Amino acid sequence: MMSSDLNQFKQAAEAFQFNGRLFFNPEQKITFARSPGRLDVMGGIADYSGSLVLEMSIAEATFAAIQTHSEPALEIISQREDGDSYFQMPLAAFGTAHRPIPYVDGAAYFQKDPENRWASYVAGVFLVLMREKEATFSHGAKILIRSDVPEGKGVSSSAAIEVATMLAIAKAYSIDLDPIETAILSQMVENKVAGAPCGIMDQMTVVNGRKGQLMALLCQPATIEGYVDIPANFAFWGIDSGIRHAVSGADYGSVRVGAFMGLKILQSLGYKGDYLANLAPSEFEQHYRNKLPESLEGADFLEQYGELPDTVTTVEPERVYWMLAVWKT
Repeated sequence: MMSSDLNQFKQAAEAFQFNGRLFFNPEQKITFARSPGRLDVMGGIADYSGSLVLEMSIAEATFAAIQTHSEPALEIISQREDGDSYFQMPLAAFGTAHRPIPYVDGAAYFQKDPENRWASYVAGVFLVLMREKEATFSHGAKILIRSDVPEGKGVSSSAAIEVATMLAIAKAYSIDLDPIETAILSQMVENKVAGAPCGIMDQMTVVNGRKGQLMALLCQPATIEGYVDIPANFAFWGIDSGIRHAVSGADYGSVRVGAFMGLKILQSLGYKGDYLANLAPSEFEQHYRNKLPESLEGADFLEQYGELPDTVTTVEPERVYWMLAVWKT
């Protein structure tokens, strides 16, 4: 059963006009999907290090409407407060079902024009489904996106877009996905096509969050430990710091790289774990703290330890990365 806000979006989408004409054909089926944003209650900054996090869905959501058509092309419109953004591309740009292009080429396709980078979060779903599910898209689609999730505020606006688009496309093209798979594939859109090195927490919460409950998620890689009812006399508030948050930004990426550099060095010193979150503070203090450098230039790390144990980020040789900043007293 659709919620009232999805019903409102459905009505608006059916009547939506672009360049003076209805965007969708009123005689053909339109598929709709809704995905909420999320509030990180505890632990989220370390999700890529395997932490246990506590997350909740929020009322604000992203909506996607899709209608397939015979043309082998994608037309995407994102409704924004400052005006609608339009993007068009041929499906052939992603290759064929038997030979889809590599992710690096898909990312490069959207990086050519920074004005169109936003479309990678939507169109990238097609490439991920081609590569990971061997999906065949012999016909294209029109896609309309509207989001109430604030952008750049750390409440998973990008994950909400990816998941809503993934759900709508899977339904429109009859592709079977379970909830965990939906979250993992949506994360791949962000990591591999949009080029943002987020962990799994955002997409898992967007897909699996429940109203009135907190979700406990162990990010190793994505195990739901359970749900906790929010007491009736409790409320959670997200306070806007005024500082724009961007998972795709250099600061977030450098922190993640530093964390995985630290993991690689610890493993070379005898640590047997695959996740930093599993290293007890007492064990770190006793065995590793005095052996781990406070910071290290990328070139020195690559020479001494090789590549990162991370499939999402890479080390920039000329950059200095910090590993012990949070441990300083």
